[in-house]
Amino acid sequence: MARERLYLFDTTLRMPTAYAFLTEEEQALVERRTRARRPCSVIGLGVDLDVAGDGARFRRRFAVGQRPYVLYVGRLDPGKGSDELYGYFTTYKARHPGDLALVVVGEPVKPLAPHPDVITTGFVAEEVRNDAIAGCTALVMPSYFESFSLVLAEAWAQSRPALVNGHCDVLAGQAQRSGGGVPYLGFAQFEAALDLLLEHPDLCADLGERGRRYVNDRYRWDTVLAKFEHLCETAVHLHRQVVPPTAMAPFARP
Repeated sequence: MARERLYLFDTTLRMPTAYAFLTEEEQALVERRTRARRPCSVIGLGVDLDVAGDGARFRRRFAVGQRPYVLYVGRLDPGKGSDELYGYFTTYKARHPGDLALVVVGEPVKPLAPHPDVITTGFVAEEVRNDAIAGCTALVMPSYFESFSLVLAEAWAQSRPALVNGHCDVLAGQAQRSGGGVPYLGFAQFEAALDLLLEHPDLCADLGERGRRYVNDRYRWDTVLAKFEHLCETAVHLHRQVVPPTAMAPFARP
């Protein structure tokens, strides 16, 4: 039954004159499903590179102090990987005692169990979220299902490195293309990657700068809008070749 319901998407995906994709992985999925050949462009989303959060302000506001912390931003929802991240992190702390904290910023759809090294803020304003990103050692994205991950791009815009769930093709692809993140598959790789970032601040800085360059090259608003406008112009041109302007006259605005 589930597979039959997906046929509707196949039909819908064959209808457009052109495709605008968020990532290369999204493009590959549509091409596998439809085998349609249309003009397309991997456009992504616009990201503001001028944002500069205040990490010290965030630390004061939530009593983080001088502790290093890794950051998760998103819904506290098992479907977003928050339970798995909690399990990985608490296991890591049991094996590696120290000051490291996990800061969780987002709406608690399923709240996490209290833990002395896990700091939850609930839903916060954009300014507070930017402050949290600015102060973190690294962003962690544990989701198995992402189409882009805006918060990942926002972390890179502030030159923060990332650990991402390697089971998610989009996150792994973004990390590999940018050079700004480390994908992990399971706890052992999560542990090793976190050790690597904590022990090598210079590597953190390098990954963060690589991520920022990637966002600057691909997701500046002017770059994204130029790609989108070009794709729209291509789609209109193709549509006019198929449907003559005289056929559209009855629907034209007076």
